[in-house]
Amino acid sequence: MQSKFKHNANEQMYLLPLSVEEFVPENHLSRLIHEIVEKFDTSNIESNYSYLGQKSYHPKCLLQLWIYGYATGTYSGRKLATKCESDTAYMYLANMHKPDFRTLNDFRKDNIETFNKYFIDIVKVCNELGMVNFGVIAIDGTKIRANAATHRSKDKEGYTKWLDRINKQIEELHKKAEQINAEEDKLYGNKRGDEIPKALQKKERLKSKIEKVLAKIKDKEKINLTDEDAKIIKSHGRHQTNYNAQGSVSSNGILLTSYVCTSPSDKEQLIPHLETLEKNHALKPENILADSGYSSYDNYEWLDKNNITAYMPDQQFENSDNNAQKPYHPCNFKYDEKNDCYTCPQGDILKFHHHYQDQRHKQQTKVYQTTACKTCVVHSLCTSATYRTIHRELREHLRQQSRNRLTTPEGKQLYQQRQYTIEPIWGNLKFNRKFNMFSLRGRKKVNGEFNLLSIAENILKVFNHKLKLQEI
Repeated sequence: MQSKFKHNANEQMYLLPLSVEEFVPENHLSRLIHEIVEKFDTSNIESNYSYLGQKSYHPKCLLQLWIYGYATGTYSGRKLATKCESDTAYMYLANMHKPDFRTLNDFRKDNIETFNKYFIDIVKVCNELGMVNFGVIAIDGTKIRANAATHRSKDKEGYTKWLDRINKQIEELHKKAEQINAEEDKLYGNKRGDEIPKALQKKERLKSKIEKVLAKIKDKEKINLTDEDAKIIKSHGRHQTNYNAQGSVSSNGILLTSYVCTSPSDKEQLIPHLETLEKNHALKPENILADSGYSSYDNYEWLDKNNITAYMPDQQFENSDNNAQKPYHPCNFKYDEKNDCYTCPQGDILKFHHHYQDQRHKQQTKVYQTTACKTCVVHSLCTSATYRTIHRELREHLRQQSRNRLTTPEGKQLYQQRQYTIEPIWGNLKFNRKFNMFSLRGRKKVNGEFNLLSIAENILKVFNHKLKLQEI
């Protein structure tokens, strides 16, 4: 009788062995990764291997496994090793080899500094495909959890108290160990009972770590015991042990720079971004888009000297509409550039009075003042001081130029590009690919891991670009 179903027996023998390529679709992401990595120059990694002993896995094999893992949300060496035994895409990239998780983890750890080179290489690939527009560059940062518990970040006083508690616990464990040894001596005579308990070993190792940190920690400084480079940085209203991941993209959404820093503020990262961009890709952008977190007078001055047009609001600009509703807010005092003076809302003139050096913000300002306040009917509404003063930073005209650009229809349209170029990248990393915490520790290793993540992001862009071309 004829069967209604296809053959359902796993023991079916084949005349010729099947190739793993037959199980990977023609337009699969793994094929593109293999094609790109094959063009990478891995000679610097290959030179570290010896001819002696068992043959090693080729660096390109391990590299493409990690890139595919970071592109699809697999960031663990153990999970990668498992997938090499069960997932046909991984089996294809591994050439049917089965590297164990230690081999995979060691490769990532030992070659972490080389990933920046491959990140630059993938940007070149994108450029060759016509996917990169260097004219407009969007810059942004996002906070990503460090692989370290927040409660292990302490100052000198915190570590001193912690060390005292550890010493007391060690003392108690020693007493307990001696008591147990004495009891066992009575029971077992000369049999061994002098092994150090595991709990005591753990406390001794912890004590050693704390003592090392205490030897180098400075007053008012906080160091995390697990990852000394990680800092407590506020993110989404919570103070956690984070790294500040930075990236810049072209108007096509291709990541051009990728690195991590430990600074909670973004404003110190604008110049490093653009210097890295010029170093890695030998280019200088015409226009940059950045949010108010990057604005500072130093940055406006640097951009002006380097002939780069910035669409970057300052912190006060975002509240300008609300401030304009306050009659005696400084924004309602009109500046006369020709006569170098201000006119208050009541029509009185504030003339230049003296210079002032703001040590905290490292700014030099000109102070303007009027003596008409004594007889002014709105004196109490305008100021609580005897005379109303206005401070004007010497580089205020640069900030005003940026504000003027942002208020034009072209400026508004250009600045909105940030919303659909760089910000979606962070959303894709954190929510679609579930990358919420670094696997490695230490800034150098974390930086390499972020480069690996960025390589995968750009390759995904290439993959989607090719799919779109095929649909045309």
